[in-house]
Amino acid sequence: MYQTFNQGHKSAIKAATMSQQSINLERSQTWDALCFPVAAVPLETLLPTGYRIVPTDRKQAIVGELPDGTKNIFAMQSGEYSLIKNEVLREAAELYLPGHTIDASFTPQGEFSINLILPDEVNIASSTANTKVVDRLYKSMIINNSYSGKTPFSLQGTALKEHIETGTTSKMRVSYYRQVCTNGLMGWADDYMSFDQYLAWLLNGKPKKFKDALKIKDAELVVLTGRQVQREQEVLVDKKFHHKGLNLEVFKKQLASIFTAFQSQTNSLTPTIGVYKELAKRPTPENLATVITESGLPKMLARNAMDRLAEEMRLLETPANLWLAYNAVNHALFNSRSSLSISDRFRLDEAAFHQLATLALT
Repeated sequence: MYQTFNQGHKSAIKAATMSQQSINLERSQTWDALCFPVAAVPLETLLPTGYRIVPTDRKQAIVGELPDGTKNIFAMQSGEYSLIKNEVLREAAELYLPGHTIDASFTPQGEFSINLILPDEVNIASSTANTKVVDRLYKSMIINNSYSGKTPFSLQGTALKEHIETGTTSKMRVSYYRQVCTNGLMGWADDYMSFDQYLAWLLNGKPKKFKDALKIKDAELVVLTGRQVQREQEVLVDKKFHHKGLNLEVFKKQLASIFTAFQSQTNSLTPTIGVYKELAKRPTPENLATVITESGLPKMLARNAMDRLAEEMRLLETPANLWLAYNAVNHALFNSRSSLSISDRFRLDEAAFHQLATLALT
């Protein structure tokens, strides 16, 4: 692998660490587009003869060889940086999530959002006096990863953590894949132990500090023992995943454990599904465009969301409701041209979800 990068003229290597450009996310329904060769290479080996690196903490380059033969330098990282290859994720998914399909979004800068879609499904019904529309959702695992460092690795939007089992049942946030517009929906309300606690958080003004809300969890796995809520002892406590000093074998074991548990986890009673059902009951307000913009969505993306909502109303032959509005926002975020990173798109998606949930539930 290392020799592959070092062959040929150095001009064949393109630096992809330029400032973020306005782009459309690329899409793929196969792993092959995501699993090209990539490695952390000593930066000095890429320099022409006679050049040296002034002492710095960033002495290795993350270099990928794309399917068209182009070699991209995605980022410069420290010697402690641990690269997580998509191939590792593929191996774990194929072993522990049998029957999954994939729908991934990615950028030329080496950012990836990978939807692993499972056969389990749940329906969200929207009814009016004259129509009833049933939306089919599939249980999914959303994995974010990057070779640029702009989108830290995450499962279902939170950092991977190592947990010590206590003999109780572990559960994690559930995401969903919507068949109508092929978009992935993160289980944003699953950070709360119940639908009622999520509602209480909204009524309290969506406090940022967990201590101000009702036991909002700070990890993707929680322990449920009857009606008692307990947390597992966490070996890694940071919400953000740090790509330093990673033991790859331990990481693979963690993936195996989490994927296996997720495969058998039911999705029918999550707080997020409860919110979806409430959104589907509520018509959109006249000032919906303003509401969407107030959640933080850029004006251009808000306009795209309104256009998508009109398209969904036409496709489904149903009046607008907040469920369709949220899906329109999600679709606009992940299908519009923008300079936003993948992690920023998810951040805005979460803000819009809570904004529309506040309209529906309070």
